[in-house]
Amino acid sequence: MIWLLLSGLGAYGLAALCGACLRNGRLATLAALAGGAAFAALAVLALLGARLDVRLPLGPPPFALRLWTPPLSALFVLLISGVGILASVYGGAYVAHFAEQKRRAVLTLTPLFLLSMTLVTLAADLAAFLIAWEAMSLTSYALVMTDGERPEVVRAGYVYLVMTHVGAVCLLAAFLLLTGATGSMDFTIWAGAASALAPGLRSAIFVLVLLGFGSKAALVPLHVWLPRAHPVAPSHVSGLMSGVMLKVAVYGLILVGFTVLGPGPLWWGLLVLALGVLSSVLGVLYALAEHDLKRLLAYHSVENVGIIAMGLGVALIGQRAHLPLLAVVALTAALYHTVNHALFKTALFLDAGSVQYAGVGRNLDRMGGLLARMPWTGVSLLVAAASISGLPPFNGFVSEWLTYQSLVRLGARGGPLLALCAFAGVLALALTGGLAAACFVKVSGVGLLGRPRTEHATRAREVPPAMYVPALVLAGLCLGLGLLPGVLAAPFAALASGVLHAGSVLPQTATGAVLVTLPWGGARIGPGAFAAFALAVAATAALASAAGRRVRPAAEVRAPWACGGEIGLLSQYSATAYAKPFRQVFGLIYRPVRSVQVESAVHPFFRTRVEYQGEITPVFDRYVYGPVLTGVLALARYGRQLQSGSLRLYLGYILVTLVLLLTFVR
Repeated sequence: MIWLLLSGLGAYGLAALCGACLRNGRLATLAALAGGAAFAALAVLALLGARLDVRLPLGPPPFALRLWTPPLSALFVLLISGVGILASVYGGAYVAHFAEQKRRAVLTLTPLFLLSMTLVTLAADLAAFLIAWEAMSLTSYALVMTDGERPEVVRAGYVYLVMTHVGAVCLLAAFLLLTGATGSMDFTIWAGAASALAPGLRSAIFVLVLLGFGSKAALVPLHVWLPRAHPVAPSHVSGLMSGVMLKVAVYGLILVGFTVLGPGPLWWGLLVLALGVLSSVLGVLYALAEHDLKRLLAYHSVENVGIIAMGLGVALIGQRAHLPLLAVVALTAALYHTVNHALFKTALFLDAGSVQYAGVGRNLDRMGGLLARMPWTGVSLLVAAASISGLPPFNGFVSEWLTYQSLVRLGARGGPLLALCAFAGVLALALTGGLAAACFVKVSGVGLLGRPRTEHATRAREVPPAMYVPALVLAGLCLGLGLLPGVLAAPFAALASGVLHAGSVLPQTATGAVLVTLPWGGARIGPGAFAAFALAVAATAALASAAGRRVRPAAEVRAPWACGGEIGLLSQYSATAYAKPFRQVFGLIYRPVRSVQVESAVHPFFRTRVEYQGEITPVFDRYVYGPVLTGVLALARYGRQLQSGSLRLYLGYILVTLVLLLTFVR
């Protein structure tokens, strides 16, 4: 296994070197594929029982980085490598139209980004983890800044850099507390000694860890960087950041929250569950109000991380409440949704990039009719949209169904407080699923169907196979894992039992590949039967439609009446009109702002031009981060007075400091 590790490290390094030095990006892409394949093989061997525990001598003893492959790490390495291979294939074709400098930057940084994420999940001690974590943050920041000459990109990169380093400071503080209390930087020693720490110290470490990993995972209210950074990054990088990088933070939360700190007080789980509920509902609400396709997908990442957090919260509660079976099923749901979200969200971002590549842009109101012009991209987008909406028989339905079952079980077995929390979670998950389906009806209906709304949409053509094939592969995996839910349910249940040290209560969560049965009875899922029923209904409808067309004469096509006005391509139902009822219903959250300007040439009743502009108020930006920023700037202005440029004043500072030091030393 050591040779696979070294091969992966060397291949990713070679890919970065080829991207920087060669004009042709094919060698860089091939080297990145080799690196992903090597780490994927390493992960598969680790999941089959092989173990790797090695120290890389990269410097003095503190920098002899220890890497390992426990099952939890191997799962995330496999996820990063698999998605990374497909994104690398896509990225090689996507950046072909970039300017040479930008193309070289993307081809150089993408394999380094993949390597740093892989090393985060392989790290077995503090030094390796922090070095890889910082490399992941800096390479992703540099990729976000690919179009750094645009002001909105600069601001997005700045917000991302600030938020990621605020999270890094929280993680560093938590890890230093663990190191000081245990006398070691090794994760294995932490896991054995953390249970003996004082309850207050353990809780402080947990809160710091939740802030650190929560900011990278984009949990509300630490999500403000995500809808800014994802839209401006190259689309395959957006897919990697949303589909994989956020999951690295989920890995860290599982590693420290379950493996290192172990069972904690009940409020740990309640806090994570509450953050999950808040993130899922607010994420999908803000996505529904967006018409920029990539910003919409970014907000859906907030929503899906919230669903994962709900599963983690229930698992923490079950662990504390001595309900190991419940904890195993909830953690299984979280792991399943982690993989599912990586698949369908990466596919959606790749499809959004294909639409941009075709010259249509990101605004839904400027699209239309793309399914006929870009059929392969349209099909993969429709499958991924159904998956993220939690519709059977796709994979998103399976993991959300498991999350539902864990919440229902929590309500049945817990006390009144836990029952109330479980009820709130079920309501939030149901609302999230309904609104997500409504949002992707908007995306598919306005963007893919109808007639082209602009000349750019009319001229759109299918992208090269190297771009639509990776998206189709991801869409096929979404369908396959939905039709065969037991393929991953049983291994994930075994992995969850190992993380929770609940091997004796390992549930029989899978019966074959096509059926998942939960151990408390009465709860089973078989999407294959639903798929067969849906196909039968579709075939019957198609046959009935064909028979009707044969017996009914073709109707004369007449232009619709529009009160004497002309009907153009922009007269179709728009994304703005679709979202307006939701803005009205959830106006308390959106706080919409609307501006209407009317021009009349002859009489007010005969309007020649109407200009409408509507937007929602970014609540967290204005009411949470706005006051914080104002306070920081006020302190900075006050502190600036200390730096007056006067040499006498500086000598006075030195004198006062010296007197204070002498006083306290005595």
